[in-house]
Amino acid sequence: MPSSDSASLERRPVIALVAAMDEARVIGRDNALPWRLPADLAHFKALTLDKPILMGRKTWESLPGLLPRRRHLVISRDPDYRAEGCEVFGSLETAIAAVDEPELMIVGGASIYAQSLPLADRLHLTIVQTRVTGDAWFPAWNPVEWNAVARVERPADERNAFAMTFVDLERR
Repeated sequence: MPSSDSASLERRPVIALVAAMDEARVIGRDNALPWRLPADLAHFKALTLDKPILMGRKTWESLPGLLPRRRHLVISRDPDYRAEGCEVFGSLETAIAAVDEPELMIVGGASIYAQSLPLADRLHLTIVQTRVTGDAWFPAWNPVEWNAVARVERPADERNAFAMTFVDLERR
Protein backbone atom coordinates (compact mmCIF):
# COMPACT_ATOMS: atom_id res chain seq x y z
CA MET A 1 0.00 0.00 0.00
CA PRO A 2 1.51 3.39 -0.94
CA SER A 3 2.31 5.76 1.88
CA SER A 4 0.41 9.00 2.27
CA ASP A 5 3.65 10.83 1.40
CA SER A 6 3.89 9.17 -2.01
CA ALA A 7 0.17 9.73 -2.60
CA SER A 8 0.53 13.44 -1.85
CA LEU A 9 3.53 13.69 -4.18
CA GLU A 10 1.50 12.06 -6.96
CA ARG A 11 -1.24 14.65 -6.48
CA ARG A 12 1.02 17.66 -6.30
CA PRO A 13 0.66 20.36 -8.92
CA VAL A 14 3.14 21.02 -11.68
CA ILE A 15 5.60 23.43 -10.09
CA ALA A 16 6.81 26.31 -12.24
CA LEU A 17 9.28 28.98 -11.18
CA VAL A 18 8.79 32.40 -12.79
CA ALA A 19 11.71 34.84 -12.53
CA ALA A 20 13.39 37.76 -14.24
CA MET A 21 17.15 38.03 -13.79
CA ASP A 22 20.14 39.79 -15.24
CA GLU A 23 23.00 37.96 -16.97
CA ALA A 24 24.56 37.18 -13.55
CA ARG A 25 21.25 35.85 -12.08
CA VAL A 26 20.55 39.03 -10.03
CA ILE A 27 16.80 39.20 -9.31
CA GLY A 28 16.54 42.03 -6.79
CA ARG A 29 17.97 44.96 -4.91
CA ASP A 30 16.57 46.42 -1.68
CA ASN A 31 13.50 44.15 -1.92
CA ALA A 32 12.56 45.45 -5.37
CA LEU A 33 13.14 44.58 -8.99
CA PRO A 34 16.25 46.38 -10.28
CA TRP A 35 14.44 47.46 -13.47
CA ARG A 36 11.01 48.39 -14.78
CA LEU A 37 10.26 46.44 -17.94
CA PRO A 38 6.62 46.57 -19.09
CA ALA A 39 7.22 43.71 -21.56
CA ASP A 40 8.37 41.45 -18.73
CA LEU A 41 5.45 42.49 -16.50
CA ALA A 42 3.04 41.60 -19.33
CA HIS A 43 4.83 38.25 -19.77
CA PHE A 44 4.55 37.59 -16.01
CA LYS A 45 0.84 38.41 -16.09
CA ALA A 46 0.23 36.08 -19.05
CA LEU A 47 2.04 33.23 -17.28
CA THR A 48 0.37 33.63 -13.89
CA LEU A 49 -3.19 34.80 -14.60
CA ASP A 50 -5.84 32.47 -13.12
CA LYS A 51 -3.17 30.37 -11.37
CA PRO A 52 -2.03 30.21 -7.75
CA ILE A 53 1.15 32.19 -7.07
CA LEU A 54 3.43 31.33 -4.16
CA MET A 55 5.97 33.75 -2.73
CA GLY A 56 7.92 34.58 0.38
CA ARG A 57 6.88 37.29 2.79
CA LYS A 58 9.35 39.87 1.48
CA THR A 59 8.21 39.36 -2.10
CA TRP A 60 4.59 39.77 -0.98
CA GLU A 61 5.46 42.98 0.87
CA SER A 62 7.20 44.35 -2.24
CA LEU A 63 4.01 44.08 -4.31
CA PRO A 64 1.57 46.99 -4.59
CA GLY A 65 -1.23 44.69 -3.40
CA LEU A 66 -3.15 41.64 -4.52
CA LEU A 67 -2.65 40.77 -8.18
CA PRO A 68 -6.04 40.29 -9.85
CA ARG A 69 -7.29 36.81 -10.76
CA ARG A 70 -4.63 34.93 -8.81
CA ARG A 71 -4.72 32.93 -5.59
CA HIS A 72 -1.95 34.31 -3.34
CA LEU A 73 0.07 31.96 -1.10
CA VAL A 74 2.72 33.48 1.16
CA ILE A 75 5.39 31.66 3.17
CA SER A 76 6.53 33.19 6.46
CA ARG A 77 8.51 31.79 9.37
CA ASP A 78 6.43 34.00 11.70
CA PRO A 79 3.43 31.91 12.83
CA ASP A 80 1.48 35.11 13.60
CA TYR A 81 2.08 36.73 10.20
CA ARG A 82 -1.08 37.77 8.35
CA ALA A 83 -1.43 39.13 4.82
CA GLU A 84 -4.86 40.35 3.79
CA GLY A 85 -6.28 38.36 0.90
CA CYS A 86 -3.48 35.77 1.11
CA GLU A 87 -3.14 32.29 2.53
CA VAL A 88 -0.09 32.17 4.82
CA PHE A 89 1.97 29.01 5.37
CA GLY A 90 4.94 28.17 7.54
CA SER A 91 6.78 26.12 4.92
CA LEU A 92 7.06 25.43 1.22
CA GLU A 93 5.81 21.88 1.74
CA THR A 94 2.61 22.92 3.51
CA ALA A 95 1.90 25.56 0.87
CA ILE A 96 2.35 23.07 -1.98
CA ALA A 97 0.14 20.53 -0.19
CA ALA A 98 -2.67 23.12 -0.02
CA VAL A 99 -2.76 23.57 -3.80
CA ASP A 100 -5.28 21.50 -5.73
CA GLU A 101 -4.97 23.41 -9.01
CA PRO A 102 -2.97 21.71 -11.80
CA GLU A 103 -0.09 24.23 -11.77
CA LEU A 104 1.58 26.33 -9.06
CA MET A 105 3.59 29.40 -10.05
CA ILE A 106 6.44 30.22 -7.66
CA VAL A 107 7.34 33.89 -8.01
CA GLY A 108 10.11 34.55 -5.48
CA GLY A 109 12.14 35.56 -3.73
CA ALA A 110 15.64 34.14 -3.64
CA SER A 111 15.13 31.85 -0.63
CA ILE A 112 11.85 30.45 -1.98
CA TYR A 113 13.43 29.87 -5.40
CA ALA A 114 16.36 28.03 -3.78
CA GLN A 115 14.00 25.80 -1.76
CA SER A 116 11.70 25.05 -4.68
CA LEU A 117 14.18 24.59 -7.55
CA PRO A 118 14.76 20.88 -6.71
CA LEU A 119 10.98 20.33 -6.94
CA ALA A 120 10.41 22.41 -10.08
CA ASP A 121 9.02 20.90 -13.26
CA ARG A 122 9.28 24.11 -15.31
CA LEU A 123 11.27 27.33 -15.32
CA HIS A 124 9.88 30.46 -17.00
CA LEU A 125 12.87 32.80 -17.05
CA THR A 126 13.35 36.30 -18.36
CA ILE A 127 17.03 36.96 -18.95
CA VAL A 128 17.51 40.73 -18.97
CA GLN A 129 20.45 41.67 -21.18
CA THR A 130 22.33 43.72 -18.61
CA ARG A 131 24.30 43.41 -15.39
CA VAL A 132 23.08 45.28 -12.34
CA THR A 133 24.10 45.55 -8.71
CA GLY A 134 21.85 43.47 -6.52
CA ASP A 135 21.48 41.64 -3.23
CA ALA A 136 19.26 38.72 -4.30
CA TRP A 137 20.05 36.02 -6.87
CA PHE A 138 18.19 33.24 -8.62
CA PRO A 139 19.86 29.91 -7.76
CA ALA A 140 22.14 28.26 -10.30
CA TRP A 141 20.48 25.43 -12.18
CA ASN A 142 22.14 22.52 -13.96
CA PRO A 143 21.47 22.89 -17.70
CA VAL A 144 21.86 19.11 -18.13
CA GLU A 145 18.64 18.63 -16.13
CA TRP A 146 16.54 20.94 -18.34
CA ASN A 147 15.27 21.10 -21.93
CA ALA A 148 14.64 24.49 -23.51
CA VAL A 149 11.14 24.32 -25.00
CA ALA A 150 10.73 27.98 -25.98
CA ARG A 151 12.97 30.99 -26.46
CA VAL A 152 11.84 34.47 -27.55
CA GLU A 153 14.20 37.42 -28.00
CA ARG A 154 12.73 40.83 -27.17
CA PRO A 155 14.69 43.95 -28.17
CA ALA A 156 14.94 47.08 -26.06
CA ASP A 157 12.57 49.87 -27.06
CA GLU A 158 11.28 53.22 -25.78
CA ARG A 159 9.38 51.50 -22.92
CA ASN A 160 11.88 48.73 -22.10
CA ALA A 161 15.41 49.96 -21.43
CA PHE A 162 16.98 46.52 -21.88
CA ALA A 163 16.65 43.69 -24.37
CA MET A 164 15.44 40.46 -22.79
CA THR A 165 15.05 36.80 -23.62
CA PHE A 166 12.06 34.78 -22.45
CA VAL A 167 13.17 31.17 -21.92
CA ASP A 168 10.93 28.25 -20.94
CA LEU A 169 12.64 25.14 -19.60
CA GLU A 170 11.17 21.76 -18.65
CA ARG A 171 12.87 19.22 -16.45
CA ARG A 172 14.22 16.23 -18.40
